[in-house]
Amino acid sequence: QKKKILVTSSIPGEGKSFVAANLAISNSLTGKKVALIDIDLHKPGLGKLFGKSTQDPGLSDYLTGKKKPEDIIKKANGYDNLYFISSGTLDDSPSELLLNGKINEFVAYLDSRFDMIIMDTAPSVLITDAFILTELCDATIYVVRHNYTPKMLAKRIDENLEVNPLTNPAIIFNGVKKRGFFNNNYGRS
Repeated sequence: QKKKILVTSSIPGEGKSFVAANLAISNSLTGKKVALIDIDLHKPGLGKLFGKSTQDPGLSDYLTGKKKPEDIIKKANGYDNLYFISSGTLDDSPSELLLNGKINEFVAYLDSRFDMIIMDTAPSVLITDAFILTELCDATIYVVRHNYTPKMLAKRIDENLEVNPLTNPAIIFNGVKKRGFFNNNYGRS
C-alpha cells in the first residue's frame, strides 16, 4: 500500500542512491511496474547507474516546462518493468523548481501509471528538498551508513524529525559488516 517512497539520508555517501536503485530493481523483478526518479537536483548521481547524464532530458526539464512526462520517462535497459527518470539539466535554483507545483502534477501522473514510485532525493541535513517532497510520499526511507554517518547526526534524527517531520519514516542501516560471535561464514557458498 506504500507505493510512493522517498529515499534520503543525512549527508552524501551513505548509500541512498544505492538503496533506491536496489529497491526499484528488486520490486520491478517481482512484476511491479516501477518508476525510479533521481530528484537530487543539486548533485545527481543515480543517472550513472543507468547510463544517463545531466545532459539527458529529465525531471528538471519537465519542471521548467521544457519537456513533457513522456519525454523524460525512459525504460531502464535490462529490466522489463523498471522506468528511470533522470535529474535532467542542472538548474541554478533546484529547490525552487520543486516549489513551482509541477512536481505534484508529475507524481500524480506517475501514480496513475505505475505500481511503485521511488524518489531518490538530496541529503536532508544539507538541503530541504526531502521535507518539500515528503507530503507527496507514502513512506520515507532514511539511510544511515555504519562507520560513516557521524554519530551526532544519527543521534539527532529523532530531534530533526520532530521539527521537520517525514512521512512514515523508516531507517535502513547500510554497510554493516559481519563481526563477533556470528562471524562464522553462515550464508557463504
